[in-house]
Amino acid sequence: MTARIDPLVALDLAQTAAASVIAQITEGDWNRPTPCDEWSVRDVVNKMTASTITFTYFGRRERPNPPLDLIHPTEILGDDPVGAYEKSAAECRAVWRGPGALEGTAPSTVGEFPAKSVLNARIFDTTILTWDVATACGLAHGIHDPLAAYVLRVAKALVPTVRSVSTERYKEPTDPGETAPLVQQMIAATGRDPFWTPPR
Repeated sequence: MTARIDPLVALDLAQTAAASVIAQITEGDWNRPTPCDEWSVRDVVNKMTASTITFTYFGRRERPNPPLDLIHPTEILGDDPVGAYEKSAAECRAVWRGPGALEGTAPSTVGEFPAKSVLNARIFDTTILTWDVATACGLAHGIHDPLAAYVLRVAKALVPTVRSVSTERYKEPTDPGETAPLVQQMIAATGRDPFWTPPR
């Protein structure tokens, strides 16, 4: 059985894996298709960065003004995508490690929720999008079992809730079986194909 980890440890692991994958993207990778329909690698990294900035505000109990569109985000990566993501991740980590950040409630994209649940949404999104980018580029995703188990638990609660409000956000979860590797179970819980490969 995989040991449970603390939310802040999970955030660190998720952001570390994301930064490692993004740092390995080559010039020829940015326009590659990803498991996110109609989104390129650059689109996904841009969305991950915009979401990270948004959740930094949430950790402060604020909302960005004007809000960042996380469905069709404006280009914010500029000439230094790696630096843009790492800056947003460092600020997000610092805020959520601040005094009282995990207590009470916090805003989110769909309303006010317990702060730990809001942070879990950030961990979930970062980890899943890291898998998307790594898979699109043929890179190791760096998502080890403790993080995958954590995100799988979050996915089983979060995905059905989101689908009940917006069915287009996630496809129906698939079932690779309890003996499948945890990363495959985690990805299948989002409705993605854990065996997705880039089109020829």
